[in-house]
Formats: sequence, structure tokens, C-alpha cells
Amino acid sequence: MKKPFSNVISIRKLAALDVSLNGWIFITSEFFFGVFGLMALGILFFETFMGFYFFLVSFNYIPLLIYVLHFRNQENANKEARAEISRLKMRRSEVIRKYNHQQLMVFIPFTIIILSILQEIQNF
Repeated sequence: MKKPFSNVISIRKLAALDVSLNGWIFITSEFFFGVFGLMALGILFFETFMGFYFFLVSFNYIPLLIYVLHFRNQENANKEARAEISRLKMRRSEVIRKYNHQQLMVFIPFTIIILSILQEIQNF
């Protein structure tokens, strides 16, 4: 029986892959800004559509930031993303295209947070 969300990469592995490819400090900073910076922009411009949108999108970065802080360093992230990195080495263009499309989910409010909760429940 095929698992639900099998076509969607694990959000945890997506965060680990980001850290593996771009570095722990850079990705932690990016996700930290994603949570608190976008939330601040959203609150600042809450009367506008973009402000409201930024506020909603900031919630997507919460599970990503939690995962990155859970890894604590790049070595732990590399262990988590080992299978994805080996796939990346074998079929680079196909895998990168898949990841790029799935990373766009961060711009759809609550998508990442809902998927990460469902995936954690499924793995439990």
C-alpha cells in the first residue's frame, strides 16, 4: 500500500537538504527571518493584502526552523539528508526540479505546517 504524501518530500528532509547544500548558519538565519521577519512585516502592514499574506506565510517557517534547530549542526543534517543527497547525485536535474517545485509550497499559507504535522503523525 502506497503511503500518503509519498510524492511529496518529507519537510524534515527538505530542511536537512537545505542545510546540507547551503550551510546551517545561512539556513537558520533564513528560517529565523522567515518566521519573525515576515511576521513583523505582516503586523506592520496588516491592513493591506500583502501584510496579511506575509503574516500567514510566516507560519510555514515555524516547522522548518524547528527542524533546523533540532539538527543543531550541518553534520546531523547531512545524516538526515543522506538518501536525498545520493538521489541528487544520480539524477541531478530531475531531483533539483522536484525540490524547487516543492520549495514553492512555502508561499502557500499553512501548507508546510500542515504537511509537517501530517508527516510526523504518519511516522509516529
